[in-house]
Amino acid sequence: MKTPLMILSVLALSATACGQKVSEAAVPQPVKAAFMKQFPKAEKTRWEMENKTDYEVNFKQGTEEMSATYGTGGQWMETEKTIGMEALPEAVRSTITSKYPDQKLEDISHVESPKGTFFEVDMEKGEKSMEVVFATDGKVLKENIEEKDNDDDND
Repeated sequence: MKTPLMILSVLALSATACGQKVSEAAVPQPVKAAFMKQFPKAEKTRWEMENKTDYEVNFKQGTEEMSATYGTGGQWMETEKTIGMEALPEAVRSTITSKYPDQKLEDISHVESPKGTFFEVDMEKGEKSMEVVFATDGKVLKENIEEKDNDDDND
């Protein structure tokens, strides 16, 4: 009897770790005000709680789909949008070609934050996937490697 309860608890915790949808009415006024000031032409907004203190809004501005993250007091944390390989600075493309030649590129994002402009690139090779964060000059700032879950292993 305890096992099903434990499994449900783990599932509930993992579901909240990925961002939980919230209604716009539940978003604190300072967060909404900061977002509207920064992106007055935003459309099709969808709000989520990233964690207990951060709100992420997914939206469309013009033809671009974007997301922005704010703290509960309305402080802007980052804005992210998906881009293509051709939109990466030459220095970043060069680093990817030389340092990660066998990786399959999955998602590429342009990230702006109070700390500057960065590029996040999700890559995959075999059973490993990784997210690499690059500076505009091509320098690798962060590299997170994850093993893929493989429930179909042969016994």
